[in-house]
Amino acid sequence: MLVTGGSGYLGGWVARLAREHWDITATYAAHAGAEPGIVWRRLDVRDQAGVNRLIRGLQPKVIVHTAALNPGQGNDMEAVNVAGTANVARAAAEAGARLIHISTDVVFDGQRGNYTEDDAPNPLSPYGETKARAEEAVARAGGDAVIVRASLIYGWRPTVARAAQWMIEAIERGDPVRLWSDEMRCPIWVESLAAALVEVAAIDYSGFLHLGGAQAVSRHDFGVALLDFAGADSSLVEAVPSPTDQLRPLNCTMDSSRARELLDTPLPGVGDVLARGSEIQ
Repeated sequence: MLVTGGSGYLGGWVARLAREHWDITATYAAHAGAEPGIVWRRLDVRDQAGVNRLIRGLQPKVIVHTAALNPGQGNDMEAVNVAGTANVARAAAEAGARLIHISTDVVFDGQRGNYTEDDAPNPLSPYGETKARAEEAVARAGGDAVIVRASLIYGWRPTVARAAQWMIEAIERGDPVRLWSDEMRCPIWVESLAAALVEVAAIDYSGFLHLGGAQAVSRHDFGVALLDFAGADSSLVEAVPSPTDQLRPLNCTMDSSRARELLDTPLPGVGDVLARGSEIQ
């Protein structure tokens, strides 16, 4: 198994969980991970020749493509998310490798929520646009592929996910935290998502698959729950409406019933995950 973006939060968990049953090669852009039992290779997915060399040389049976730029991580989302995904998808198809591509719920416009795999994307944000075009690139490549749409990813091990860390740091500084009360998502615990991806690697399924947590929550309620779990003072959190000067999808909740029928891996909601307390820290 080849995991692109293996030094990232989700990619690291995929590699960590998959190494029990797979020989794992994981890629990194700047710094290799420290996990034992994994072969680390530097890769810039924007480099088509480099992508081709790596995949032709490895001949992986499965590629889990987690490498991407999220909002706030740089100005090259177009090249990384669209062209980079196209490079990986074409090379995977040529090598006969099964591709599991990680997409997002914000490919939808958020007008109604509870989106199924059969609903057409209509992204509103630049990030959502690049991820929708990446999905199209995977489809055009014509290989054996699963396009997984995930929601907000959170977790506490081995480090705290960005979804919580920025809020914890703000609270520690005594800064107010403003969270949108009118934006609904289905946050997914990173360990559950990674386990589901490892399971998807071994089943006979292709096409779109939604992997969201079982609980739909607002960004505000999600943030308060994470801060309470971390022991931070959530009274500094202010519920505010989403900004009117930018287009944002308000309800990107997903119907993940297909995944629940296909997979043994549970996809619990935020409340059920956080109720496990110190077990998940």
